[in-house]
Amino acid sequence: RRNMAATVQKGADYHQTFDTKRYLAVYMAVPEGTEEEGDMLEQILKGFHEIFNSGCVKPGSRLLDIGSGPTIYQLISASRFCTEIVCAEYTEANRAEIEKWVKGDPDSHDWTPIFKFVAELEGESSSWEARQSHLRQAIKEVIPCDVNKPDPLAPRQYEMFDVVTTTLCLEAACPDREAYSAAVRNITRLLKPGGSLVLAGVTDQTFYIVGDYKFFTLPIDASFMREVLEKAGYVGVDIKSFPASNAEKNTLSDFHGFVVLHAKKAEIV
Repeated sequence: RRNMAATVQKGADYHQTFDTKRYLAVYMAVPEGTEEEGDMLEQILKGFHEIFNSGCVKPGSRLLDIGSGPTIYQLISASRFCTEIVCAEYTEANRAEIEKWVKGDPDSHDWTPIFKFVAELEGESSSWEARQSHLRQAIKEVIPCDVNKPDPLAPRQYEMFDVVTTTLCLEAACPDREAYSAAVRNITRLLKPGGSLVLAGVTDQTFYIVGDYKFFTLPIDASFMREVLEKAGYVGVDIKSFPASNAEKNTLSDFHGFVVLHAKKAEIV
């Protein structure tokens, strides 16, 4: 058994102790994800595929991805419709990893199996390479962000986006339920009225492990998420909930389940 550091990491600890390469190698090597976390990654990829192919996002949309981490899997389906994508991420090492992938640096993470999986969902399994260059062209900027600040992208200023995506971020970034609610309001200000929020998150998780460190997660459930979104001015909140498929064998994290959700920011009346 690995020799774990005693303190649970959170907030600014990410700058020092979050091992980007280890995270990608463990959690993001294949679409099946890790055996311990079961089918979560596959279900998020399928869920995002269904949302973006449902017609709710118009071609030529601008998308902001909040809390990208070092990953781009959450943007593959979106990039068919979103020609301008801004990745906003808290840590420099994670931003550098995305930038390396965008430039085609051979040292960057190999997302090939994940692109092949999504291309297969789209019924065009041979198009995975085209999808990859498509996404590289769509990602226009990789910028710092902090969801716990009233303006997460400050000092940068942007017009409101058509779509905001966020995956496995808010429950890791927010220390308590009040902070989670505030973070949702903060990112909602960056979304146009009528725009789409697409979110994936874990439920009832208190930690996940990367390398020798445990990282804090705020345990929340789908009904809390729905309540927060409705209070923040979203309508048509559609939440799909999934159970953790291998919870009893999972030593990497303790999530009970996860959600994929889509909601629209109410139009100004």
